[in-house]
Amino acid sequence: MSYPTLALVAFIVLFTGYLVLAGIDYGVGLALPRTGSDAPGRRAVLGAVGPLLLGNEAWLLVSIGALAGTLPGLRGALVDGAYPYALIAFAGALVLNAGIQLRGRHPGERVRRAFDLLICAAGAAAAFGWGCFLAVTAAGVSLGGDGHVRGVAAPDLFTLLGGLTMVALLGTHGSAFLAARLTGAPARRAAALTGIGAMLAAALLAVTALTGWVGGRSTGAVADALRHPVLAALAVVLAVGALLFARSLAGSGRARLAPWATTAAVIAAAGAVFAGKYPALLTSTVAGVPAPTAAQLATDQTALAAVIWTSGPVLLIVVAAQVYMWLVLWAPARTTPAPATPASETLDAPAFS
Repeated sequence: MSYPTLALVAFIVLFTGYLVLAGIDYGVGLALPRTGSDAPGRRAVLGAVGPLLLGNEAWLLVSIGALAGTLPGLRGALVDGAYPYALIAFAGALVLNAGIQLRGRHPGERVRRAFDLLICAAGAAAAFGWGCFLAVTAAGVSLGGDGHVRGVAAPDLFTLLGGLTMVALLGTHGSAFLAARLTGAPARRAAALTGIGAMLAAALLAVTALTGWVGGRSTGAVADALRHPVLAALAVVLAVGALLFARSLAGSGRARLAPWATTAAVIAAAGAVFAGKYPALLTSTVAGVPAPTAAQLATDQTALAAVIWTSGPVLLIVVAAQVYMWLVLWAPARTTPAPATPASETLDAPAFS
């Protein structure tokens, strides 16, 4: 396997891992108003994801950093062609992190409720942005023969459906996580929300795939941009099946297994794009413009080899630290109210309370 191809595979794996891990954060934000129906419940919901928050979000920097350092041509074209959606996703991720961190610093319940709504909206924005970004990747960008992007992808039906699908998918993913990690009434509400979200996400995923297949762009069907349409279709079927399985687990008292099913659904949904287009993630909607190869999008071969050989061991350490963090912190989160503390102490309390 050549260095450019290895860099492309690494980005696909890292970005998919980011969607799985940070998707929990965005999904928890989406589920917060419904799952945490009272102050103790909302405290438990945020406490469930709080210790994992920054570790999950770190994978965005890892995946985008790897892309920028190894395949700058791909990064530039995708960001230029879909920058409004990427901007929405980045803004949502930043606001969600800031909201969760700052919420526990204010003693007023009314202010905390405002933060709850902000966290929910930020989670929706992050999920919607990345869903639109994947839809643009699937359909292709307006890439000219000179290698420059001619314009931003328009927010057509396929792109908007991709965003809504990701909102439903990550909302289900976060609800399944809460159903597995919480106890008591919040866990039951999260399990019920998982069942509803799974059906909605499965329906939206099927409609989005069909819309892209029939004609997601004015220039033709998204299927024309796929080199492996059968793999893409199989991935969509797998994602739908995993969502239905998650619904079954959440409704049958086996909610602790539901996050594994939703994880498979997120991986398969992203895989429908990446596996369907591999090895040409960047395709043009302009007739007659061929898809550039990974070698054409990569940085200098010497620099690429140096980045891969030096970042590989570091990445293994990061993965090991992530696994250790999950093993240590994975335990049922507290759902009972914490002892009351004076306002002065509350301001210095952990940010996730």
